[in-house]
Amino acid sequence: MFRLLTGIFLLLSVQHSGAVESIDKHLDFKVFLNDRAVGSHSFVLQEQGERLLVSSTISLDFTVLMVKKIKYRHQANEVWQGGCLVSLKSQTEKQGKNYTVDAITNGSGLVVESKEGLETIPGCARGFAYWNPLLLEGEFLLNAESGQYLPVEITSRVSAQDNITHMLIAGSKADVRLQYDAAGNWLSLESKLQIGGLLRYQRVPANPSSTGE
Repeated sequence: MFRLLTGIFLLLSVQHSGAVESIDKHLDFKVFLNDRAVGSHSFVLQEQGERLLVSSTISLDFTVLMVKKIKYRHQANEVWQGGCLVSLKSQTEKQGKNYTVDAITNGSGLVVESKEGLETIPGCARGFAYWNPLLLEGEFLLNAESGQYLPVEITSRVSAQDNITHMLIAGSKADVRLQYDAAGNWLSLESKLQIGGLLRYQRVPANPSSTGE
């Protein structure tokens, strides 16, 4: 399940020949398993000219079946340009094991290196960009933890009552349900874990000193 959630995420150091104004946006979520707080997931989105740099950090600690302790850490840096994912670098620690993914665009497409080996994704590659529903449009999305390009089916509906958009990302192993307000701001996430329980994201109000939406 975490592979699907973290497909999501994201900050590469990019060299520029001239000064480019940077606009930062912070998204912070408390993470719950059922009704119990188990960690946090934060994003920093940074616009630099035509590029969008996204940094994502997740930290989870919880117990399942009353005895099995789960420790999960994930940090990813992505660069997006023209609505496409052009590079990715991620590190994941899960139950004492470490995983890395490196991806960079060349003339053939996005070349992804992971424990599975090398894979080239032709055309415009996309990932689990929960922070922008427009970037979720596609039949495949790149998982930032595993490096797998996963088939998905995405549907959405708008509630006439409160104008909230409800989106469903249906995958082969898990489904993810998302909510966005009328302006497209990401509000929440829910997904049932294979190991049991409902994983839920609750948006933390933005710090007044940070860049607003």
